[in-house]
Amino acid sequence: MATARRRRVRTEPGASRPSKTGSASSTKPSKGRGSALWRWTKRVLVSLLVLAAIGAAVIAGVFWHYGRDLPDVNQLREYHPPQVTRVVDRDEVVLGETWEERRTVVPLERVPRVLVLSVLAAEDADFYRHQGLDYPGLIRAVARGIATGGHFRGTSTITQQVIKNLLLTSERSYERKIRELLLARQLEQELTKDEILELYLNHVNFGHGRYGVQEAAQFYFGKDVDELNLAEASLLAGIPQSPTHLSPRTHPEAARRRQLFVLSQLEQKRAEYWPDLSVEDIAAARDTEIEIVPLPERDHAAPEVLAYARRLLRDLVGEEAAERGGYTIHTTLDHDLQVAARAALQTGLGAVDERQHLRVPLHAPRRARPIAPVAELRVGATLDGVVRSADDASHTLLIDVGGHEVAAQLEDLARYNPEHLPASEIAEAGARVRVSIQQLGSEEDPRARGRLELGPQGAAILMDVRSRAILALVGGYDAEPGFDRATQAIRQPGSTFKPFVYGTALRSRRYTPATLVIDAPGVYDDWRPGNYETWSFQGELRLREALAQSINQVAVRVIEDVTPEEVATFAHTLGIETELEPTLALALGASDVRPIEMVNAYATFPSGGRWEPWQLITRIEGPDGDVALPAPAAPRDAMTPAEAYVLTSMMTSVVRTGTARRARSLRRPLAGKTGTSNEVRDAWFVGFSAERVAGVWVGYDDRRPLGRRESGASTALPIWMELMERAHQRRPATEFAIPSGVETVRIDPATGLLAYDGQENAIDEVFLEGTAPTTQATPPDVVDPNEFLMEQLGGDDEAGLENEVTTEPIEDGT
Repeated sequence: MATARRRRVRTEPGASRPSKTGSASSTKPSKGRGSALWRWTKRVLVSLLVLAAIGAAVIAGVFWHYGRDLPDVNQLREYHPPQVTRVVDRDEVVLGETWEERRTVVPLERVPRVLVLSVLAAEDADFYRHQGLDYPGLIRAVARGIATGGHFRGTSTITQQVIKNLLLTSERSYERKIRELLLARQLEQELTKDEILELYLNHVNFGHGRYGVQEAAQFYFGKDVDELNLAEASLLAGIPQSPTHLSPRTHPEAARRRQLFVLSQLEQKRAEYWPDLSVEDIAAARDTEIEIVPLPERDHAAPEVLAYARRLLRDLVGEEAAERGGYTIHTTLDHDLQVAARAALQTGLGAVDERQHLRVPLHAPRRARPIAPVAELRVGATLDGVVRSADDASHTLLIDVGGHEVAAQLEDLARYNPEHLPASEIAEAGARVRVSIQQLGSEEDPRARGRLELGPQGAAILMDVRSRAILALVGGYDAEPGFDRATQAIRQPGSTFKPFVYGTALRSRRYTPATLVIDAPGVYDDWRPGNYETWSFQGELRLREALAQSINQVAVRVIEDVTPEEVATFAHTLGIETELEPTLALALGASDVRPIEMVNAYATFPSGGRWEPWQLITRIEGPDGDVALPAPAAPRDAMTPAEAYVLTSMMTSVVRTGTARRARSLRRPLAGKTGTSNEVRDAWFVGFSAERVAGVWVGYDDRRPLGRRESGASTALPIWMELMERAHQRRPATEFAIPSGVETVRIDPATGLLAYDGQENAIDEVFLEGTAPTTQATPPDVVDPNEFLMEQLGGDDEAGLENEVTTEPIEDGT
């Protein structure tokens, strides 16, 4: 028993072993307690290791989970953010801009050091020291995120901001934050610090729709980024933290406080980070008063050119690249001449408004006529309407257009409302108006949006004769996007087409400026053309006189002889691309043409007969280099220089003695032609000097008559004169150069024959070599042998005249 008991004692864990004397006080408890502590310590350590392993596995799993579908940071090497596309004139003056995000990318070399330091001080002073992550700041952000239920907020490095802005979203969640951390490390391994900083500076938002430091510098200070000083740079660097609430335009006090913070950070960290920046410079920046430039006004000079340039860009680079932007489109336009052209057109159209009583107030007719119902409104359509009511509060007229309610805003009536009358005084109820539909109604507002079209529209084009560069292109009264009548309208040219008829005649060598053609009534297959002055016929006229006075009967007789087909072919050679119907009416401009085609065709005459395509876009700079422009059509000789000069000489008579006599006030050699279509639906003048060619068209889009007393000479010519006067300022008068192949001969103005010896009223006339008359006119005191013979045969004067009209040879033009 005793033995067994001792063995049990000996084998029980934790029992004290008896001493040799058998006293309990002689045991050694310290070793047992140490063993237990160690065992518990090991257990805790093992548990911690296990937990750490599990935590590491969890973290690794989380990072693996969120790192599976990460975007490739290498795509940032091909950084093509949305940028501004600019259209500039020949002197780099901005004509217009388009953008999805208003941004202009600049290389880091253009960013001044003071702005770089200010951004680092405001956002990430350790940017050039860390590897993409601010670990202390990250720990603080995680702690706050856990405490606030997953809303992670804290200091992000510039690298992290680049990742968030360019590859991820701004969502505040731990998922996005984990992906941001992973990508930040990757980005630091792929790009240099300077490359990352360049991405940040070009992409960050500076408020008011301005992105990147270049657009911000222009918007706030009116200068390029490389011109910023420290005061401006420190103000700019503080904005990205909260662009809405730190804008110096809308919150100047908050922006100032933020600027002072940036400057204090520059000063506190100067010794450690940027010792080259002196305390004196920082103090000076703190005391500098910064001027924020006024909001830039939108330039309305050339919406037509902006639209044309955008269409061309889309055709060349595709819709996606064009929308992304970043292009600079260089044009031939002259900004000042463009402004002058629109001003001239507005002045001329305003004169029509006044002559035709098209200004408000509008009165209801004594007898109301019903308006035809309209099944469906269509944007762009111009329709009849009746004013129903006016609302002064909303500055709106309500108009019934064929059963549809259309609202017209008073601001669109500025042209016709020079006295700024309120809506209630603009028009009486029942007044009839023409309305163009601008926008259809919606569920929220069923009323359509319209604009009163009281007066006519117009187009004006100015071109350089030698280069065919367009210097001004105006497609309507308002400087707003829309229908460009200069390049898109297709209208009857009226008598401005006659030079093509006479040019064809000169080229045939059967006609000269001195050829006599009879001006008398004629009927052609039930068509009876008349002159503009329908009561007047002048008998025989020289071709030069017929062109100067715009005699329709002569032009029809000439085209009948040279054939409409030949005239149409010649017009196409001169660049008229619209379809021309080869009938006798073509002589009077019965087929439609575009204004731009007419102006370029006329440019062929002072260019020695050489046709070239007109030019508007000279170069397109893109984010990756220049964009290849379409190859222009090859120039061609439409006439010989001699033929072109003789026709030009004939057209100078239009200005000297013809329908455009008032243009003599410009006091320089000019040539051109007036044009008025049937019922005065179109009024034209196209003309040129030796240096510039211009064309003006006026008419209603719906082809209504312009009204009494309107014509090419009274309506279009004054606009042309104002434009050409501006285009020739400080330019000496230049004569049209006479080429070889032209001879000048003294002729009798009545017969077109050579002047007799001593003839006092003889005039000089130009001829193509070999086409001058060889017969001398008979002096008035000498009896014509032919007349003497007729008298001897018993013919009377009336019979002689009839015989002269019916038997005159074709080469004399009848």
